Amino acid sequence: MGSRNWLAFTIHSVGKPTFKCETMKRAILLVLDGLGIGAMPDAAKTRPQEQNANTLGCILKHRPHLHIPTLTRMGLMHCLNRVQDGAAELLASWGWCELAYRGADSYLGHQEIMGVIPLDPQRTLLRDEIDGFEKILTARGFQVTRPLAGKPLLCINDAIIVGDNLEADAGQNINLTVCTDRIEFGKAVEIGKIIRSAVRVARVIVFGGPGLTLQRILEHVEQRENGQVGVNSPAIGVYNEHLLVKHMGFGVDPQFQAASIFSQAKKDVFLDGKMADLIECEQAVKSPIVETQALLDCVQTQFRSLEDGLIAATVQETDLAAHGGEIDRFADILELVDRFLCGFLPQMKKEDLLVITADHGNDPGLRTGLHTREVTPLLVFSPQFRPTPLGKRKCLADSGASLVQYFDLPPTQDGRSFITDMNRGKNEI
Repeated sequence: MGSRNWLAFTIHSVGKPTFKCETMKRAILLVLDGLGIGAMPDAAKTRPQEQNANTLGCILKHRPHLHIPTLTRMGLMHCLNRVQDGAAELLASWGWCELAYRGADSYLGHQEIMGVIPLDPQRTLLRDEIDGFEKILTARGFQVTRPLAGKPLLCINDAIIVGDNLEADAGQNINLTVCTDRIEFGKAVEIGKIIRSAVRVARVIVFGGPGLTLQRILEHVEQRENGQVGVNSPAIGVYNEHLLVKHMGFGVDPQFQAASIFSQAKKDVFLDGKMADLIECEQAVKSPIVETQALLDCVQTQFRSLEDGLIAATVQETDLAAHGGEIDRFADILELVDRFLCGFLPQMKKEDLLVITADHGNDPGLRTGLHTREVTPLLVFSPQFRPTPLGKRKCLADSGASLVQYFDLPPTQDGRSFITDMNRGKNEI
């Protein structure tokens, strides 16, 4: 795991830096949300209910003839089985990444992938802070009520429901579900910032879209045995092309992440899918697309126009399928991604780089509907590199660290680059 090298970044960033990158390069980071490949070594102690989790293993058990020939040739099964040899038969370098952040969370996972391991947040259920929130918001002039008797929820200005996030561990996130037909989303974000300033949870998430009503939101409020009370977000149908969302995290400085470092170097940055919602980078072009085919089409279009820079995209529908226990849907999306890669790899030129990984697991076979703390796969392809076993990586941040090193840019806060571990030489496909 890389050190938090603040000084190195400052030295590189003073004045008008010149970078050593002499050729135009394109890098693609593709995150397959929730594609874990087996429980983390600490799961038995920290999350015993997940010690047998294996998302990819679950998919393969359910669909033994899963048709992913390109991902297989890139080394996905070598990642799954922790195989350290067999490079001759593969297209890409391969390894597996442990999670340095605690728990299993998309926001935290994406921050780490981009090169910053988040600080540890404080687990807090809404019930523990609801009185304080109500007092603060009321003092700021907002109309605050408790819409369901006996349940720790807040309703703000008859337009926003504040509750626990049901898609993550108890106490990890707080959600503001917004009826955007009743309040401007920007105003809802301002309310979210007030709540963010009063609590140290990993995320405060403000989200919503047109057509969403208070009645529909309240009809999908659920209470869990672990104390969570919140809205079942997938059930209200909010994850579509009209989704508006703002993630407010804790313990992350975006300027030390790969996306910001690329932007500071005046390189193009595209953030697609869930990546656009989770990563802060003002200069980036953002396309928060949920539907997988549309997302992959967007990546393809950007790749053709890009001359020098980074495309970072997240396939979110794998995670959404797992939340709903839809194993076949998860498998279908993997096969769709594989077909895309089959046509995409031959388009890559010598200086191009593709990194495929994941942010956590989400084993639908456990039927909890929750993320699982799992090791994630790492696949790295470039025509100029021969397949190389990259072995176990101590953190997801190695991806971000490698991207900036490949472009001779200042280092990310955390992570150890795997570029120096790879063998140069033409890689035939």
